[in-house]
Amino acid sequence: MKAMLGIAALVPLMTGPLPQEETALLVSLCGGGEISIPLSDDEGQGRECDPQACHAGTCRSKLKKSDLI
Repeated sequence: MKAMLGIAALVPLMTGPLPQEETALLVSLCGGGEISIPLSDDEGQGRECDPQACHAGTCRSKLKKSDLI
């Protein structure tokens, strides 16, 4: 009975810590610094930007081959 209780007490030691879900990616930089990038499943914040500002007033689908040099 004591042997079974002793083995049961050692089970957490044998399994070690359980893996935890990571919430951020830690990246080491060349200069010795670190940067933390948060990881999430959400779509992010909705951006409401002007399409002309994002594409410098042009649309890539409208680009014609004749305009290329």
